[in-house]
Amino acid sequence: MALPLEVLADLQLAVDGEDIDIRGTGDRIVVDLSSLRAGRRLLASGPFASAQRARTTGRVHEALDIAGLTVEVRLRGDPVARLGAEAQPGTIGRLLNLDGIEVRPTQPLRAVLRRRPVLTAAVVIGLVAGLGWWLFRRRDT
Repeated sequence: MALPLEVLADLQLAVDGEDIDIRGTGDRIVVDLSSLRAGRRLLASGPFASAQRARTTGRVHEALDIAGLTVEVRLRGDPVARLGAEAQPGTIGRLLNLDGIEVRPTQPLRAVLRRRPVLTAAVVIGLVAGLGWWLFRRRDT
Protein backbone atom coordinates (compact mmCIF):
# COMPACT_ATOMS: atom_id res chain seq x y z
CA MET A 1 0.00 0.00 0.00
CA ALA A 2 1.40 3.40 -0.98
CA LEU A 3 1.84 6.03 1.70
CA PRO A 4 -0.24 9.22 1.38
CA LEU A 5 2.96 11.25 1.56
CA GLU A 6 6.61 10.26 1.66
CA VAL A 7 9.46 12.44 2.92
CA LEU A 8 13.07 11.72 1.99
CA ALA A 9 15.51 14.24 3.43
CA ASP A 10 18.85 14.70 5.14
CA LEU A 11 19.16 18.26 6.41
CA GLN A 12 21.33 20.10 8.87
CA LEU A 13 19.93 23.25 10.40
CA ALA A 14 21.48 25.77 12.76
CA VAL A 15 19.31 28.02 14.93
CA ASP A 16 21.37 30.66 16.75
CA GLY A 17 24.45 28.44 16.50
CA GLU A 18 22.68 25.31 17.79
CA ASP A 19 22.81 22.31 15.43
CA ILE A 20 19.66 20.39 14.49
CA ASP A 21 19.70 17.34 12.19
CA ILE A 22 16.54 16.50 10.26
CA ARG A 23 16.12 13.20 8.42
CA GLY A 24 13.12 11.96 6.50
CA THR A 25 12.83 8.23 5.91
CA GLY A 26 9.50 7.81 4.15
CA ASP A 27 6.74 8.13 6.72
CA ARG A 28 8.99 9.29 9.60
CA ILE A 29 10.74 12.63 10.09
CA VAL A 30 13.42 12.56 12.78
CA VAL A 31 14.47 15.87 14.33
CA ASP A 32 17.64 15.33 16.38
CA LEU A 33 18.51 18.20 18.73
CA SER A 34 22.03 18.77 19.97
CA SER A 35 20.74 20.30 23.24
CA LEU A 36 17.59 21.40 25.04
CA ARG A 37 18.59 24.96 24.20
CA ALA A 38 18.37 24.07 20.49
CA GLY A 39 14.83 22.80 21.01
CA ARG A 40 13.78 25.91 22.92
CA ARG A 41 15.21 28.16 20.21
CA LEU A 42 13.53 26.17 17.46
CA LEU A 43 10.16 26.40 19.21
CA ALA A 44 10.60 30.11 19.92
CA SER A 45 11.22 30.85 16.24
CA GLY A 46 8.42 28.76 14.72
CA PRO A 47 4.63 28.55 14.74
CA PHE A 48 4.67 27.06 18.26
CA ALA A 49 5.97 30.35 19.70
CA SER A 50 2.58 32.03 19.77
CA ALA A 51 0.07 32.15 22.57
CA GLN A 52 -2.06 29.72 20.52
CA ARG A 53 0.51 26.89 21.02
CA ALA A 54 -2.05 24.24 22.06
CA ARG A 55 -4.26 24.92 19.03
CA THR A 56 -1.25 25.00 16.68
CA THR A 57 0.03 21.72 18.11
CA GLY A 58 -3.36 20.09 17.55
CA ARG A 59 -3.47 21.29 13.95
CA VAL A 60 0.05 20.07 13.19
CA HIS A 61 -0.71 16.68 14.76
CA GLU A 62 -3.93 16.38 12.72
CA ALA A 63 -2.18 17.32 9.45
CA LEU A 64 0.61 14.81 10.07
CA ASP A 65 -1.92 12.11 10.94
CA ILE A 66 -3.90 12.71 7.74
CA ALA A 67 -0.67 12.61 5.69
CA GLY A 68 0.41 9.39 7.42
CA LEU A 69 3.58 11.04 8.75
CA THR A 70 5.21 10.89 12.16
CA VAL A 71 7.67 13.46 13.55
CA GLU A 72 10.00 12.11 16.21
CA VAL A 73 12.02 14.59 18.24
CA ARG A 74 15.24 13.27 19.73
CA LEU A 75 17.75 14.79 22.12
CA ARG A 76 21.23 13.55 21.20
CA GLY A 77 19.69 10.40 19.73
CA ASP A 78 17.25 9.66 22.58
CA PRO A 79 13.54 9.98 21.67
CA VAL A 80 11.76 12.64 23.74
CA ALA A 81 8.56 13.36 21.79
CA ARG A 82 6.48 12.09 18.89
CA LEU A 83 3.55 13.55 17.03
CA GLY A 84 1.56 12.50 14.02
CA ALA A 85 0.36 9.11 12.81
CA GLU A 86 2.31 6.91 15.25
CA ALA A 87 2.06 9.14 18.33
CA GLN A 88 0.41 7.66 21.40
CA PRO A 89 -0.28 10.66 23.66
CA GLY A 90 -0.22 9.97 27.37
CA THR A 91 -0.61 11.61 30.74
CA ILE A 92 2.49 13.79 30.50
CA GLY A 93 1.32 15.35 27.22
CA ARG A 94 -2.12 16.05 28.67
CA LEU A 95 -0.64 17.61 31.82
CA LEU A 96 1.54 19.89 29.67
CA ASN A 97 -1.45 20.75 27.42
CA LEU A 98 0.31 19.29 24.36
CA ASP A 99 -2.61 18.05 22.27
CA GLY A 100 -1.68 14.89 20.38
CA ILE A 101 1.99 14.80 21.39
CA GLU A 102 3.55 11.70 22.93
CA VAL A 103 6.13 12.89 25.46
CA ARG A 104 8.90 10.46 26.49
CA PRO A 105 11.35 12.17 28.86
CA THR A 106 12.80 9.06 30.53
CA GLN A 107 15.98 8.64 28.46
CA PRO A 108 17.13 12.28 28.79
CA LEU A 109 16.29 12.22 32.51
CA ARG A 110 18.44 9.12 32.97
CA ALA A 111 21.31 10.83 31.14
CA VAL A 112 21.03 13.87 33.42
CA LEU A 113 20.93 11.61 36.47
CA ARG A 114 24.19 9.95 35.40
CA ARG A 115 25.93 13.27 34.65
CA ARG A 116 24.68 15.28 37.66
CA PRO A 117 23.42 13.00 40.44
CA VAL A 118 23.63 15.59 43.25
CA LEU A 119 21.69 18.23 41.30
CA THR A 120 19.10 15.63 40.28
CA ALA A 121 18.66 14.49 43.89
CA ALA A 122 18.21 18.11 45.03
CA VAL A 123 15.55 18.74 42.37
CA VAL A 124 13.67 15.52 43.22
CA ILE A 125 13.74 16.33 46.95
CA GLY A 126 12.49 19.83 46.20
CA LEU A 127 9.64 18.50 44.05
CA VAL A 128 8.62 15.95 46.68
CA ALA A 129 8.72 18.62 49.41
CA GLY A 130 6.66 21.00 47.26
CA LEU A 131 4.11 18.32 46.45
CA GLY A 132 3.86 17.34 50.14
CA TRP A 133 3.37 20.98 51.15
CA TRP A 134 0.69 21.44 48.47
CA LEU A 135 -1.16 18.26 49.55
CA PHE A 136 -0.93 19.29 53.23
CA ARG A 137 -2.39 22.74 52.51
CA ARG A 138 -5.11 21.27 50.33
CA ARG A 139 -6.13 18.83 53.08
CA ASP A 140 -6.56 21.69 55.58
CA THR A 141 -8.93 23.67 53.36
